Amino acid sequence: MAKADSNDSPQSSTQVAREVARLILTGVWREGTTLPREIELASRFDVSRASIREALSLLKAKGLIVSKQKAGTHVRARIDWNMLDEELLNWTLSELPTQEFAKQLLEIRRIVEPEACAICAARGTDEDFARIERAYRGMDAAGMDRLAYAEPDLQFHRGILIATGNDFLIAFGATVAAALRMSFNLSTQNAGAPRKSLPYHRAVLDAIWARNPDAARQAMHKLMDLTEQNIISALSRQRKKDAEDENARTRRAR
Repeated sequence: MAKADSNDSPQSSTQVAREVARLILTGVWREGTTLPREIELASRFDVSRASIREALSLLKAKGLIVSKQKAGTHVRARIDWNMLDEELLNWTLSELPTQEFAKQLLEIRRIVEPEACAICAARGTDEDFARIERAYRGMDAAGMDRLAYAEPDLQFHRGILIATGNDFLIAFGATVAAALRMSFNLSTQNAGAPRKSLPYHRAVLDAIWARNPDAARQAMHKLMDLTEQNIISALSRQRKKDAEDENARTRRAR
């Protein structure tokens, strides 16, 4: 039975929104599907109808659903989803990333980051460059520790976007932080990947300090090439592991 009051914890509506989003993202509720009524959702998730309304409002803002009078609430077409919403990206990335999704994330990075690097080299300040270098030194200090390496790696790339001084690129960097994290997490799963990537980051940093836009752009392209190789390798290993696990389950079931 649905709760009648609205004293759910502050997390309730967000938790419900995430679960409904998961059902949509994984195709359980497909494009065009009519969602259950509020009272049914409240019963299903054991929260108040107020929390359901808040959750649905959150999902509407992210473009996942739309409500029409007398027609109910429907899942919108995928092309209408706001995939650059940071929270939606986090929810999407909580599922195992597919090769196609990883490819799309890398494509958007390739479109943005090399040109942002060139702009950074052309107009960034010494203070901007020092911030990027501090992030680089944090990566260097992390050694072979993949987890310790991830955060300064993210700050390195976001620092470049910030140094462009372009409000849209800066906002873009904040929005795709989740996508960058996934890309880094995949690419650094390979043994020794963090340490092997350091010279590529150093080349980017040196070109920026030299205020050479063309060299900075090319250095970032080379770094993206390495990232792509690491991601492909990580996904290949993951598919192999999944196949082995499935074969093991099949043998046990016999």
